[in-house]
Amino acid sequence: MKKIYCISGLGADHRLFGKLSIPGYELVPMPWLPFDTNDDMVSYASKMATLIYDKAAVIIGLSFGGMLATEIAKTHPDYKAFLVSSAKQASEIKIHGGAVSKWLIRSMIVPPSLLNIPSFTTLRYLGAITKEEKTLLSLLIRDSDGKFMKWALKAVASWQNEIIPSNVVQIHGTADKTIPSAGVHPDFWIEGGSHIMIYNRAGEVGKIISESLKNI
Repeated sequence: MKKIYCISGLGADHRLFGKLSIPGYELVPMPWLPFDTNDDMVSYASKMATLIYDKAAVIIGLSFGGMLATEIAKTHPDYKAFLVSSAKQASEIKIHGGAVSKWLIRSMIVPPSLLNIPSFTTLRYLGAITKEEKTLLSLLIRDSDGKFMKWALKAVASWQNEIIPSNVVQIHGTADKTIPSAGVHPDFWIEGGSHIMIYNRAGEVGKIISESLKNI
């Protein structure tokens, strides 16, 4: 069976991909590799790319993972990268009022140990509505590595990419409060989709990806 390599978002892991199904493909979660303090988005993406062994690989990048997938796609034109609730250009996240902006500011002030404490505001920005969603996201945030999150938020803040690789497909929700839809220009919109639509709108996300893969 063919593989799809999945890169999670900040404060998340493979559990957010738990409801996603792509017929004919096995979803393979990619673990976070150790980072150096001098790493930026480009250098860390290069490290993550070493975990991919297929010549014409397919990647799904969620949020921060989508930014990494964009950088991987730039240097691997034979790959196909799907960005879900993410940004393909730095300009798409330079929007005031979104959760990314607030987290960037917070990361400069608070110690890493406080970055993995869930709050009502964080859950609301991520789009958690049901008790199940709030419970899952709270667990994911508590299980995350605060030091990694602090470094990654700085990597996002310094990201400069404005190149749009032709092998990238962007899927975004109109109700995303983390990366506000006003600044994003995706290939596909999911009406009412929040930042965690890969979980609570998995069927719609999966259908778009499945249809796109038929053409490669």
